[in-house]
Amino acid sequence: MISICKACVLWGALLTVCLGQEVSVPTPVRDAQPELRRSGATTLRWFGIKVYDIALFATGQPYTSNSTAVLSIRYDISIKRHRLLETTLQEWQRLGQGTVAERNRWITQLDQLWPDLKPGDRLTACKHRNGPTQFYFDDRLLGELTDPAFGPAFFAIWLDANCRYPAVRNMLLGIKGK
Repeated sequence: MISICKACVLWGALLTVCLGQEVSVPTPVRDAQPELRRSGATTLRWFGIKVYDIALFATGQPYTSNSTAVLSIRYDISIKRHRLLETTLQEWQRLGQGTVAERNRWITQLDQLWPDLKPGDRLTACKHRNGPTQFYFDDRLLGELTDPAFGPAFFAIWLDANCRYPAVRNMLLGIKGK
């Protein structure tokens, strides 16, 4: 049996993109940032297997890397924390995000926050403009990374012009026909 783990991918694999089902913002974020508006959403499928629904919400439209923004992901498969961490680190290296020291520090911090995920779980990142990035598991705050460089690097996994899956990026940013 082929292992769905590796890039099963935390944040993507060769996929089929289609409009995502509703992915919501955690209640504490929605209450604190009522001006958030959904920029876009999609579903990630890997060889026909639905991996997750993902949505981007931002205060500024269109989204920019220094916007206050939220990425919310509702998983349809089980993924172990260490696989999420591995894939995140690989994508940062591939995109040239952060220094080696920053990436190692960020991964160490994420290792303390992120749980293993099962179908139906929602993991959400709330990036504050020039500030910390908070992570939520469903509506529960897991913690935050205070380094202001972390949020843009994390969001780049999906939103950088050189991200691995441009179709996902385009759907999240509401870009049609590219």
